[in-house]
Amino acid sequence: MAKPSEGYHVVRSHLRRSPRTGARKLSGWTIAALIAGVWLGNRHIGFGEAASATPDAPQPSVPVPVPVPVPVSAGAGR
Repeated sequence: MAKPSEGYHVVRSHLRRSPRTGARKLSGWTIAALIAGVWLGNRHIGFGEAASATPDAPQPSVPVPVPVPVPVSAGAGR
């Protein structure tokens, strides 16, 4: 068998690319984890959203009847 070209070596009678030397390349999962971490961190800290000074009052899901004031007559209570 002929000697493999530069950057390749023989493994079980077929050619395989030799590993690169130097800086390691980031995998897709690592990049996705970094992006998710930054996104969740920004949501936790609250970048990009303006906080309101007073919180809005919650609206009830069922309407509650408002009590009607009973007029007090001038002669009552004597």
